[in-house]
Amino acid sequence: MEQQVRLALGILILLLMSPWSSMVGPDEESKQHLEQERDVEFFSIRTDAYTDFVGTYESSFMDEQRPVEAHSRLGKFSVNGLELNRPLSSEVLEPRMDVQLLLIDNNRHMLEVRNDLSEITGLEVREFVGPSGLMVQGTSSAFVRAQSIPSVVAQWDVPLAMFLDDSMLDAMLFEGGTEALQGEEVRLEGWWNQQQLESLAISDSDGNTIQQELGEVAAIALDDSVHLDQGQYRGYLAVNTLLDVVRQPSVMWLKFEPQMAFENDQSKNHMKINTMRSYFTTDLDGSGQIVAVADSGLDEDHGDFGTRVVGNYDVIGDGSTADRHSGHGTHVACTVLGDGTKGGYAGVAPDAELYFQAMENDNTGNFVSPSLNYLLNTAYNAGARIHTNSWGSAATSTQGEYTSEAEAVDDRSFNYDKVSNGQEGLTILFAAGNDGPNAGTIGSPSTAKNVVTVGNHQARYNGAPDNLMTGSSRGPTDDGRIKPDVIAPGGYVRSCRAQEAQDTGGSSWQSTWYLEYTGTSMATPNAAGAATLIREYLIEIAQRPSPQGALVKALLVLGAQDINSRDIPNNDEGWGRVNLKETLAPSQGRGIWVDDRSVLTSSGTSKSYVFNVTFANSQLKAVLAWSDYRGSRFASKALVNDLDLEVESPDGTVYLGNDFANGRSVTGGTKDDINNLEVVLIDMAMKGIWTVRVKDAYHAGSGSQPFAIAVSGQGVNDLRPDPQVVANSMQLNVTIPQVGDQVRLTTNVFNAGNIKADSVDLSFNVDGVEIDRKTLDINPGASRQSTWYWTPQQSGITTLELILDPDDTIDEIQENNNVLSKVVDVTAPGVKVTADVAQRQVQNAEQTTTTWNLTLENTALLETNASIDAIGMYLDSDGSSVPWYIGMTASNFSLQGKGTADVSL
Repeated sequence: MEQQVRLALGILILLLMSPWSSMVGPDEESKQHLEQERDVEFFSIRTDAYTDFVGTYESSFMDEQRPVEAHSRLGKFSVNGLELNRPLSSEVLEPRMDVQLLLIDNNRHMLEVRNDLSEITGLEVREFVGPSGLMVQGTSSAFVRAQSIPSVVAQWDVPLAMFLDDSMLDAMLFEGGTEALQGEEVRLEGWWNQQQLESLAISDSDGNTIQQELGEVAAIALDDSVHLDQGQYRGYLAVNTLLDVVRQPSVMWLKFEPQMAFENDQSKNHMKINTMRSYFTTDLDGSGQIVAVADSGLDEDHGDFGTRVVGNYDVIGDGSTADRHSGHGTHVACTVLGDGTKGGYAGVAPDAELYFQAMENDNTGNFVSPSLNYLLNTAYNAGARIHTNSWGSAATSTQGEYTSEAEAVDDRSFNYDKVSNGQEGLTILFAAGNDGPNAGTIGSPSTAKNVVTVGNHQARYNGAPDNLMTGSSRGPTDDGRIKPDVIAPGGYVRSCRAQEAQDTGGSSWQSTWYLEYTGTSMATPNAAGAATLIREYLIEIAQRPSPQGALVKALLVLGAQDINSRDIPNNDEGWGRVNLKETLAPSQGRGIWVDDRSVLTSSGTSKSYVFNVTFANSQLKAVLAWSDYRGSRFASKALVNDLDLEVESPDGTVYLGNDFANGRSVTGGTKDDINNLEVVLIDMAMKGIWTVRVKDAYHAGSGSQPFAIAVSGQGVNDLRPDPQVVANSMQLNVTIPQVGDQVRLTTNVFNAGNIKADSVDLSFNVDGVEIDRKTLDINPGASRQSTWYWTPQQSGITTLELILDPDDTIDEIQENNNVLSKVVDVTAPGVKVTADVAQRQVQNAEQTTTTWNLTLENTALLETNASIDAIGMYLDSDGSSVPWYIGMTASNFSLQGKGTADVSL
């Protein structure tokens, strides 16, 4: 039975490099050293296209809509306890005494409760187990104090099984399985803080202490113990009661030692690399960039690396960095940055420098995994800001899983993308694997959230570049995340041949200095080369220092193209095929703006950006990416801080990130709470003001969350203000101004530009004479109303003008929308009387009556009331009054502006 158990524990070693494919083979022409004609595209690009975008922060209180449950790898914790999702032996259900799982009510934000728990002495918040669980470690007194926090609605013991990987738990279901594990090679890991912990020391206010060194546990529990890195040991299990190991407070995790395996000229053409290089005055060639390649070994003196190898290190301790077996590492490194000296097959970034980390044991040919924390830290400290990995787990049992390796990678990328804290960003790439075409075959650490996971398409021969290679591993991950992120040329890629390599039979073509391999191993360095050129562009041309790794990832996706039928995102190609031209110089004259200097601090906070699409019916694409706080191997979902992307059109239509159908954004879907990369893609964007919002929907990790956003569209890279008057917005509080009466006017101005308009002067003029002046700040997409006062001094036709930026001091997108005019007719009050004749006379003594026809005229433009009275008759001769009767047809009148009325006397 013991033999059967050991057989079940055996781990298959696979290469992430596919052998010759029978489905697509080279034709006769390809057997020669080809110089195939490239399709060259000519285009222009603004060298200042990538400009800082400030945006506007908003904050509002928002309940976190989450069930009060914790979905762990063993099952669901609820107020009723733990409901298991798999069979377990009774012995592993024993609770661990120093760890509890707390369920947090959704009446408070998770981050607030997390901070409250951190104030309890003797208690450490260790892991987030979504959607509402926090795993804590502490003393019994501290656990009691945690009950006093009202939002803690349940506290549950955590079984020992939580700290053993699935393969061990499976073995322990067999009779004698626990004993059979003795002697197996395992890895022992400590808890995480900012790094993995070597020492544990927790003390409460009652004097209780939990203290232990992980190294002391390793010395007893492991034979031939090797200290790999802080908080990590490798060795052979020396005890037959492994549960005693995971009872130790310094131990977070016990697992089998991971077994890792390996997972171009034409490639550059498919990614439009050559086209990009030919445009810039400073060529895009990788100069100034250091790329770290972790792989088998390196033929450093091949010739195609020149003097650009800045480091070549043995990271597994076998004493060699040579590439004596397949030459995999040399091929991969040369694909990124070989210069083609030996025959013309240059890499993507031929002037970049190389920091190499050799991981193959030359004596056995086995691929050995060091601590990923160590691997990434040493590369970063050596100046590398791109780290590419064409290898992954050989165990099919962990495909799709968020493993401790994925967790370690996410921790480092989250840390190095804190550019606001002085970090410089790190872009990490991993090969998806070659276990396709079945779904769910992505291997770890490619299952990490923050890495660029790369699948492969054909690089040469018939079908290139839109033929997805059958063997390319497919997503999704176990928690439903989209993987791979992108695909790159990986089928039949020609690159350097290590001269000491003794096993090159897997190649499909070879010469003295080069050979042709296929696999996601080849696609990943192609994508890494593109990432290197993006970073070079950002720093050297766009003058943006220290871009986040998340920004480089977002830009790879921004330019990615759907292959064959439109169906992105999908778990075959992710977001599409890498196309550097579309990343840096989109077609149809579209521009780009980016922001990777913003952070969100808690649930309910957000940041919005407003820009003006200047031409209708062109593509608009927005990509949001963030290096998320590390997830937990204990949780069923990896996402910790959930950000949401929203894009609002000028007509108010709102598009949500990753709500897609037929390869384009649609409406009516739900927000994505799984992925940490979200996209909105509009095929036919309307002209006008668009708003992009990034919202912090759920914040469970400690500290702030940086993010990166990139948008391409018509005019979005024109980062200038465009203050303009709003047509017909001049309103008077009276219909007709009248001489001597004060008039109140209101006007509106609007900033249709992409950035804030500072200190905008507004001048109010009457008949060309300035009456008043104001100065305003106008945010992008915002409008401001101004109030003015004016007292007319004379009647007649008058011209009122609002002049924006009268001294022409602002550099605006448009200068022809700065004047608002209104013509008014000013009235003067008054009523005049006219008669058909100047005077009426009685001609003789016999005449007893006469009639005089009069007209009353309102000389003003406003309605008025008037009355007329006859006060008497007078003799012309001496002016004396005559007591005759005088009558009128009317005496009181209502006269409209300029109106008249007749009366007879």
